[in-house]
Amino acid sequence: MDWLLQVGVHQPMLLAGYARHQVRCATYLTACNPHGQLLGAEDNARRMHQLREALKAGGWKFETGVGQDPQDQWPGEASVLVWGMDVPAARTWGEQWQQNAVLFCDADATPALLWLR
Repeated sequence: MDWLLQVGVHQPMLLAGYARHQVRCATYLTACNPHGQLLGAEDNARRMHQLREALKAGGWKFETGVGQDPQDQWPGEASVLVWGMDVPAARTWGEQWQQNAVLFCDADATPALLWLR
């Protein structure tokens, strides 16, 4: 499914995903470019593979995507939309993968940045 998640913009398609996965929230996160330090494509791909494997091992359901900067000042980053990942789990996973922020989607299906640093 094609997702367009924008901070502060209600995303009705999330509601269908919530219903399908029987959850009330989701988190969009990446393992790329830890703490805002640009890595090469190979390092980012390795980190994303590790993140997806860790999510699978933890029993999380997720979909893959690419996070894009709407002003094109930062390169796109491979990412995952993790169904049912609440704020405490989002903080834990985001911090584990050394991210500055993750995109959290609450029951109202309006994504918001969850700053970690």
